[in-house]
Amino acid sequence: MATVSAWGNSLGLRLPKYVTERAAIRAGDQVYVRLLDSGEILVRVVKARDIPAVFKPLVGDGVPTAAKPLSDEEVAAQW
Repeated sequence: MATVSAWGNSLGLRLPKYVTERAAIRAGDQVYVRLLDSGEILVRVVKARDIPAVFKPLVGDGVPTAAKPLSDEEVAAQW
């Protein structure tokens, strides 16, 4: 069980150590908070993404799309 405390104009919930260890949460980490229709509160840890992995699908042949010149066929296909 945990106790809700007032923190400025907001409310805070102190998480027990065993919860933070099991969820791999540290001070400063971001969490996603959602209120379910049932009235329950869902808290999900936001995992940091590997930035290069996020952009990898956008780079097909190793040349960033914005820097790759379009062929005449590609230009014609867009118009």
